[in-house]
Amino acid sequence: MANFKKIRDQVEALVYKVMDGLDKTGQNKEFYKKKFASMNDAQFKKFFSQDFPLKFQTKIFEIDPTMDQIVKTLHILNVPITERLNMPFLYKNSNGEAVETKPVLITYLPLKRMKQMVQKKTGYSVNIAKRDYRTGLLIDVDKNGNSTDREFESMAIYGLDNTMKELSTYRADAMNAKSKFYNEINSKGMVSQTEVDVSNDDSIARNLISSYLLGCHINSNLINLDCYLPRTLKKRNTAQSGLSRSDS
Repeated sequence: MANFKKIRDQVEALVYKVMDGLDKTGQNKEFYKKKFASMNDAQFKKFFSQDFPLKFQTKIFEIDPTMDQIVKTLHILNVPITERLNMPFLYKNSNGEAVETKPVLITYLPLKRMKQMVQKKTGYSVNIAKRDYRTGLLIDVDKNGNSTDREFESMAIYGLDNTMKELSTYRADAMNAKSKFYNEINSKGMVSQTEVDVSNDDSIARNLISSYLLGCHINSNLINLDCYLPRTLKKRNTAQSGLSRSDS
């Protein structure tokens, strides 16, 4: 028992020295002093028999060890900062022997296993038929076909203007243009954006937002032109061309 007490005193002294080297406030040292004081020898031995029993508690702007403090503390523990690593599954010489790397930093890195695994959560859509005709968004089994804002940001960075136009109109909620686009593909096997025009009001989402704004007595240029609704302009153009409903 006397020998164990001597070993325990040495272990506690080393823990306090390391904590002081990393934490100049002394909070970590005081935490473990109180913790060890409440343990008998059996509990102390059991505590250190577990994997990674000691945890260093950090606090932003208060307990934040510098690299210089970490290096000095490693010297106290006689732990090398860098080590040479052998990875035979990656690097071998002509004789099939493992090749050592240059000295590298080796640390324990806590990795939390994700609940959503790639094998379980991978999904894709092969159709764009299921759509919310109020908002224009794809839903249900086809929702994976939606283009996200991050994807459009990436395309904008690369200057893919035509791709963005296609994904936001012909392959999105511009239903009239989409129908003409697909008819051209069915008849000729190919189509160009220059062959099919997209009208300003040919968008389910823009029409919905415009309706909400009009309900709040707010005009916008999403689909309106000079404060006129597209429906009003079409009626006016039809009347001016002499093809009003009354004449037909």
